[in-house]
Amino acid sequence: MYPCEREKEAAPAEYLGYICYNYNIVKGKEALKDFVQKTLGCGCPEEVFRQIESNADFPLNDHVRAGRINVGNRLLIYVVEIKEEETLVSLLPFLIEKGKTERDSLQFNRFRLVLATDDNSTIDQKAKALFETIQKDEKIYLHTIKRKDIPPL
Repeated sequence: MYPCEREKEAAPAEYLGYICYNYNIVKGKEALKDFVQKTLGCGCPEEVFRQIESNADFPLNDHVRAGRINVGNRLLIYVVEIKEEETLVSLLPFLIEKGKTERDSLQFNRFRLVLATDDNSTIDQKAKALFETIQKDEKIYLHTIKRKDIPPL
């Protein structure tokens, strides 16, 4: 069933698109909020979640693109798909530095990097080991999440 099928009877046809559009935005933001709080473990105050902006295709440079989530102008999240653990050695330090730089320039409080994978066991181990060697502050977090557990941005 279409997500807002029940509104068809209650709303005039010219408003149906608007209702469906807003319904999908609200559902998408609820899914992102749930992901940030439950999957990533964010303990931000509730008022921070009143504003959630996401971009599924954000350019970090000429070769790297990421999903980008801004939660209340306080939390910055990059979601980057990792298919091969060999790419971590060059990519992880770049992503940490890029996220830290953007977080600081926007005066956000935290940066979380999410590595999206199909099978996260070996990539997770390698990423965590590499993450420990990278110079960073205590407001930068790394998560390795199965791609299927990440909501649409």
